Amino acid sequence: MTIGWQSGMETGAPLLDAQHRSLVERAAALVATIERGSERPVVERALRDFGDYSVRHFSMDEDCSLRGSCPALEWNGIARAELIRILAGFRQSYESGGATPDLAESLSCQLSDWVPVTSPARHHGSTLRYELESANSRPKPG
Repeated sequence: MTIGWQSGMETGAPLLDAQHRSLVERAAALVATIERGSERPVVERALRDFGDYSVRHFSMDEDCSLRGSCPALEWNGIARAELIRILAGFRQSYESGGATPDLAESLSCQLSDWVPVTSPARHHGSTLRYELESANSRPKPG
């Protein structure tokens, strides 16, 4: 199963859509690295890249919550917890069995199911779009 961006994943909020697209691209790169049978340092780098970007993405959600009005915040917390569960399971399987085609397929399936094809952000389009796009123009709490 291939992970790839689909137009149905769009929320209508350009910043959020760009972040989701980057998450999908990094997930696909991680799976492809395993499928190619890459050496451990290459797989570790792809996993770190995906994990680091995920942290940055979900940190923006936390910034949104600090402002007190993020309609999709609860869903984002659930999505973050599920991603952590997927990656913890992947890490355990990877450590015990290495980068195998079965592991790549399993991770691909789990991440494909996880990718937010229909998120609450679509249902809160204009409010969320305003919140996300104005986030950069507001001063950060100090």
